[in-house]
Amino acid sequence: MRWFPRSLSVRLFLIVLAGVVSAISLTSSLHHYDRARVFGEYRVRTAIDHIADTVLLLAALPPASRVSAATALPRGEWLVAFDSTAKPNSGDAALMFSKPLDERLGDAAQVDEAWLCFEDRANCPYSAVVRIRFKEGQALWVGYSVPVQERPQRREWIGLQGRIALFLGIMSVVAWVVVRLALRPLRRLAQAVEDFGRDIAHPPMEDSGPLEVRQAAQAFNAMQGQIRGYMAERMQILTAVTHDLKTPLTRMRLRLEKCADETLKDRLQADIAAMQSLVEEGLELARSLDTSESPQPVNLDALLQSLCDDAEDAGQDVTYQSPAGHGIVVMGCPNRLIRVFENIIDNAVKYGSHAHVSLGQQGGMAAVRIRDGGPGIPDDSLQEVLRPFVRLESSRSRDTGGTGLGLAIAVNLLKAQQGGLSLRNHPDGGLEVSVQLPIAAAPK
Repeated sequence: MRWFPRSLSVRLFLIVLAGVVSAISLTSSLHHYDRARVFGEYRVRTAIDHIADTVLLLAALPPASRVSAATALPRGEWLVAFDSTAKPNSGDAALMFSKPLDERLGDAAQVDEAWLCFEDRANCPYSAVVRIRFKEGQALWVGYSVPVQERPQRREWIGLQGRIALFLGIMSVVAWVVVRLALRPLRRLAQAVEDFGRDIAHPPMEDSGPLEVRQAAQAFNAMQGQIRGYMAERMQILTAVTHDLKTPLTRMRLRLEKCADETLKDRLQADIAAMQSLVEEGLELARSLDTSESPQPVNLDALLQSLCDDAEDAGQDVTYQSPAGHGIVVMGCPNRLIRVFENIIDNAVKYGSHAHVSLGQQGGMAAVRIRDGGPGIPDDSLQEVLRPFVRLESSRSRDTGGTGLGLAIAVNLLKAQQGGLSLRNHPDGGLEVSVQLPIAAAPK
């Protein structure tokens, strides 16, 4: 159902509108059917009444006077034929007509045959034709033409269609307002989820509205509290483990000073250093989920230029290509952005010998690209390396080491600032890291 709208509001609106249109169509059809049925019964009753009244008047006259009295009836509306055995051209035999007519006539006359024709007036000019026999034995054919109901004038028909269109317009507006009001709590919940995803310390969702909405808000707020508790507990555990590991690691370093075997001493010191790095970066990963730092305008051009200059001063092969003009300003957390780009630039230099940094703009997003000169990463592993503790040493230098947390930390820090990170193997070689951040404004 690709043609079906993706918006739930539009879907519900179309469903409600289709229901209203269907109800109007069905009601209109039933109305026309009932109107035709009632009008048909009215025409039959009218024919019965008129024929019965006429026959009863003729029955009250002497047989010799009935012929002259019948000539007084309007010719276009009535047919009275005495002593005729041939049935005048008419419709179908109708028991529903003859029986009530016979009851109306009583003992004055009886109905031998009855015929009705209301539709085909071209072939049967009379609506009803009956053969009557008076109690004296005299017989006659009586035909009566019920006046045809005129169709509504064009103006009346257009007026009816206009009223229906007005009703549909009003119902469409009402349906749209109802749908929007019904989905407003869902939009609030979606916004609360999005805010919580960006900031774990975001205030709870407002607990108001109908019962079902309040229940959903209470459940969401309870979930928020539990997640905050889990994150705080994890942070506390990592902090405690980091603190507790520092003491034995320090003792191990001191004891290694007494080791006489220099080769063994160097290996053990390298292992201790790796353990220390793993502990510190694990704590850094946990801290990357903390969103307590408030965002502020950051001149991304100046920040990147400063970081690249510092890397060059430290002897790293880092170049920077700045945008034309005054640069780009984003809303972000300066310390977090510095941590992000330092990690990416360090990785580029570590794994690819050099880093080329460029800043550009794509729509409403600032695009920072950091390209290295390394061998790149297999295409099927580009997403995998963004997860914590994933290292692909087979595709990078085997001598660089690392914990596999640098990119994961950068992803968390960017996500908290409504940014994103992606990887690709550049067509000219090397791995290219792309960072996207929402633009706030250009500096004056």
